[in-house]
Amino acid sequence: MAVNDALAGTHKIIQEAHEQQGGQLVPTLNDFSQELTTLNLGPTHPATHGIFQNILQMDGERIISGVPTIGYIHRAFEKIAERRPFYQITPLTDRMNYCSSPINNMGWHMTVEKLLGVTVPKRAQYIRVIMMELARIADHLICNSILGVDTGAFTGFLYVFQEREKIYEIYEEVCGSRLTTNMGRVGGMERDLSPVAIDKLRKWLKEFPAVMKEFESMFNRNRIFMDRVANVGPITAEKALNYGFTGPNLRAAGVDYDVRVMNPYSSYEDFEFDIPVGTNGDT
Repeated sequence: MAVNDALAGTHKIIQEAHEQQGGQLVPTLNDFSQELTTLNLGPTHPATHGIFQNILQMDGERIISGVPTIGYIHRAFEKIAERRPFYQITPLTDRMNYCSSPINNMGWHMTVEKLLGVTVPKRAQYIRVIMMELARIADHLICNSILGVDTGAFTGFLYVFQEREKIYEIYEEVCGSRLTTNMGRVGGMERDLSPVAIDKLRKWLKEFPAVMKEFESMFNRNRIFMDRVANVGPITAEKALNYGFTGPNLRAAGVDYDVRVMNPYSSYEDFEFDIPVGTNGDT
């Protein structure tokens, strides 16, 4: 601000001198054209992890336009699935998003079950719901904590990972694996919940709400983090729908839509839960 004021004062003095001499007006800062900066974001940028490239045109820190290129981690999933029995596809779905593998597993199982006309026992459906909700929470934890790393809130990231680890311990007790779970089978689950898994789950449910409040405080009271996300990159509900937003991003823009309620599956209709809806649609 002080530099701009000094420059403006200098321009004014020179302008007055030229006017006195009958010369041309000296151009001000506003008369100069503003050249955009080109930023090549990815595919090896730390924030993109090799998944895509985005060539951005920027005016300062404001993104004017972007040209995305996707497909860097294409695995020919559909083509591989054409040549394998359906039960061999489950491990492949783990790699679609290793942060929430059980959801990918169940999505494949439900597809095959629908095609074969298979009815899944109620208890197995409920276990699926429990595992998918744990997967959603684990995914949200990693997404938000990594956002903190990228925007100057590294401490929260460390605490969040501790809670994510507890969810993975429950996974390990249920299916023997942590990240790539290969959980469940077409027609149900591979095994029932063990007493140890139930005890771990109950303990986690009792402790997690208080921990979440601590997380919220860590991020929301971090001035640097809030300055970099609040009112940054907002999107309206109309644009979110037009661009195909889903899940938390769609609800953050003010759209009250949750597929678990609007189009329930795996007995989600048996459960009541609140749907948080935002208003700002910002980062």
